[in-house]
Amino acid sequence: MRWLLLHIVWLVCTICGNAQQLVFSSIDTSDGLSDNFVFHVTQLHDGRIVATTRNSIDLWNGSNFRHIKKERRIATPLLGYQGAYHVYTDKDNQLWVKDYQKLWCYDANQKLKQDCLPDSANDVFVDDEGEVFFIHQDTADVLLDLKALDGKQYRFYASGTVRCFDDGQELYAVRAPLESSAVTSLVITDKERKKFYQLIDQKLCLEFDTESQQWTEIFRSQNLHTISQTDANTAYIVSRDGIWKLDLNSRHAERVNQVIMSNGTYISSSRLNTIYTDNEGNVWIGSYDHGLLKGQMGNADTASAENFSWIYIVLYIIGALVLVAVCVLIWRRRKHKTTTKEECQEKSENIVGITIDDELIRRATALVENNLATPNYTVERLAQDLCMERTGLYKKMVSMTGKTPTAFIRSIRIENAIRLIRKGRLTMNEVAERSGFSSASYMAKCFQEDLGRKPAEYRDNQP
Repeated sequence: MRWLLLHIVWLVCTICGNAQQLVFSSIDTSDGLSDNFVFHVTQLHDGRIVATTRNSIDLWNGSNFRHIKKERRIATPLLGYQGAYHVYTDKDNQLWVKDYQKLWCYDANQKLKQDCLPDSANDVFVDDEGEVFFIHQDTADVLLDLKALDGKQYRFYASGTVRCFDDGQELYAVRAPLESSAVTSLVITDKERKKFYQLIDQKLCLEFDTESQQWTEIFRSQNLHTISQTDANTAYIVSRDGIWKLDLNSRHAERVNQVIMSNGTYISSSRLNTIYTDNEGNVWIGSYDHGLLKGQMGNADTASAENFSWIYIVLYIIGALVLVAVCVLIWRRRKHKTTTKEECQEKSENIVGITIDDELIRRATALVENNLATPNYTVERLAQDLCMERTGLYKKMVSMTGKTPTAFIRSIRIENAIRLIRKGRLTMNEVAERSGFSSASYMAKCFQEDLGRKPAEYRDNQP
């Protein structure tokens, strides 16, 4: 009942404040934008907004555009960078555009610089303070991102490791629980919470807390493009399938299906490609076919805003009814909570018993096989499904099989891959996907490390 009362109070407050919505105005080719397909948005230190399109870099000063043609044939080779599109602005108002193994650098006057990369470097980064860093990548663990916070430098590597440096001295290193080495990364800084939010390989959003030095997974989906923190408590992630709104306090993700325009119309969030919050708090969204969208707190056309409010009223009333149903469900489930814990404890005690070790392996094998097509089926998930602690599972697995849980899961994936390869009906990419490997190249790496052979060698039913 208390929850219901709080929800009603929240409903009234939200309806009263509903007049202020994040509404967008469009800036497109009719306003001088070179192309309505916008790849990336950022801001120069002089305040101008930078929008990169398919063949141009457009600089918006608030009233008109200046265009810089971006030609691939005049790019500087950037052999150490294999990630996706990335744009930096440094403290000297220079613009750095990185694409797969290519680099464009424009000076403060937006003139292309031909010799912008030292001979000793094959990659470049710009931190939050606008400092430029030239590096030579270590192929054993590639540096993907470099950020600054409170006078310290944080380097994010392909292995999932973040290393903290103070005046060039490494203070600590913490590794995130990645299942394979990452290729792409995008990191933003939450200065107030002293945290970083990182998109990994366009499918995973992680949080790193610099005070506790802990990694936390906060969101997982497919085709994640960019992330931007729009206020102290909210961040938005743009993906190929739409926008996700993240509550940074609860780490709850909510799908946003459409955005409202200042004229009262709507644009599907699946038509949006990138997001950026400028120094004044304006939210900029690049779209596939609507150009640039600039978002500010304000009102749409009166009639549309009223309709918008009534829609929210209906939705919130439905939400209140759903909340009542949830409260009833929680109350009923609490009756069984103690029994469920006891059953799980009983299973755990039976599993670790010496006389049924074979049963543990059988159950673990079945769980992994049933989740072969789930790349994110981790050791933590396996331990949870077996009602065991991760450390307990690790000790038991090593003592019984001589393998760590990670190696155990990988061996089952490899066995399944061999079976599929010998059937000869699938490509290597399809085999990797159905066996739970993140890619065919990673599968080949596992084969080489565990078996000393390439997957293709099993194509003709070789022993």
